[in-house]
Amino acid sequence: MTTPQEPQDPFTSPSEPLPPQAQSQTPPPAYAPPPHIVVTPSSAPTALALWATILTGAVAALGLVSALQASDRVEELKTILADPESASPFAGQSPWDLLSYPLWIASFVLVALWMSKVRSAMTDRGEVPGGPPAVEWWGWFVPLADFVLPYLGMRAITRRKASLAIILGWWFAFCLYWVFAWASIVPTFTAMDYSTGEVTNLEAFDVLVPLTWASALTLAVSWVFLALLIRQTTAAEKTLAADAMNSARASL
Repeated sequence: MTTPQEPQDPFTSPSEPLPPQAQSQTPPPAYAPPPHIVVTPSSAPTALALWATILTGAVAALGLVSALQASDRVEELKTILADPESASPFAGQSPWDLLSYPLWIASFVLVALWMSKVRSAMTDRGEVPGGPPAVEWWGWFVPLADFVLPYLGMRAITRRKASLAIILGWWFAFCLYWVFAWASIVPTFTAMDYSTGEVTNLEAFDVLVPLTWASALTLAVSWVFLALLIRQTTAAEKTLAADAMNSARASL
């Protein structure tokens, strides 16, 4: 018993087997454009560099203003100590001092942020900055070691970007500023009569005038070197970021 064949459609041509060459060839895949890849290497901290320079410069300028008023303030201080009951409660105080405190904090934060941004950009490019990690935040508060740690952190991120002379000029002048600032507390002890516990040698406070000028001038010199340091390092970072962008685009 045979199975009847299905009738063929008269409007279709009979199927013919493909030649061996055609059977072995697979159709090429449909063309798909490569995915759009966006390469965004870390950019240079231009805005942070600008504001860090401005605020640290403002702190240095306030130091010079305070030095200009140092002589009058020392005389007011001597008046207060000579006759504390009749002295004005606002004698010896300056509005510039009140303004300098928030500026100091803001300038510290911006410089630390700038240093962190440079360190992050180096890490993103596969570089190892070296130096103590995140020392720009905590290195300033370690007694005695704060004369070395911030310098090591700055040196690590500015190597081959800014000259060693600029870095040393910034840090040496800033350390001198610290020394003069701490020396200003010495007259408090030399003016006191320890047998009675009273302040008797008011002329000992006269040394505060040259100490204030010395600290203000060294801080201003330190700021000049810091501004150059930030500028050169940021410019080098911009060049490195552009090179990284071009290399990434060429590899696509």
